[in-house]
Amino acid sequence: MVEDDDDNTVENFAEPVMPLPTPEEVTAIQEAARIAGEEAGYQTGYQAGYDAGNALALQRAAVEEEAREQRELALRDQQEEMLKVAVQALENIAHALSDPLADSVDALEPELLLLVTTLARQVILEELQQRPELIVTVLREALKQLPSRNHPLRIHLHPDDQVILEVYAKTADETMTWLPNPTIERGGCIVESGASRIDATVETRLQQNIAAIWGELAPPEMTP
Repeated sequence: MVEDDDDNTVENFAEPVMPLPTPEEVTAIQEAARIAGEEAGYQTGYQAGYDAGNALALQRAAVEEEAREQRELALRDQQEEMLKVAVQALENIAHALSDPLADSVDALEPELLLLVTTLARQVILEELQQRPELIVTVLREALKQLPSRNHPLRIHLHPDDQVILEVYAKTADETMTWLPNPTIERGGCIVESGASRIDATVETRLQQNIAAIWGELAPPEMTP
């Protein structure tokens, strides 16, 4: 006979047995894991694709911007070269005249200058008419000439050029106020900032180029 001793009683407890999942539960767990994996992979792939596409777009935009600037510089160099060739041709004609006609040559020089200016102006205006977006380059060059840009910018320009420059202004870091003026020829503008004023109109730029090529022979008041 086995007697229970209250002081030395040992109780044995069996650990509970966890029931195994049913086949349906196993299938549900597997499906949930599959969906979670697909969602994580989709998010990772989407972000990677977005980053790659954004980097490619920025790179392409930079290449296109550089190519556009190169085209504009090439066009400006071409215009200056055409002007120099025209001036040189007329100078050769003048120098070919004999010495007894030197006084007549001096008298003809202002008329030759006027002729060159008229021809050059016509070439420039035709080019601006075919490529009105060149006003963006004109504005950029004018802004570079400002001694300071701490004041608000006021841009005097032809009304038809305003639409083009408004698109450009969206990419600039400065606020510009447009002052349409139909008396300003397309392709030119006047930039004001505080007390500074840059005249980048077609007539002024043309006279500056003529003066640089012809020297003192081109007085400021001579305009076609």
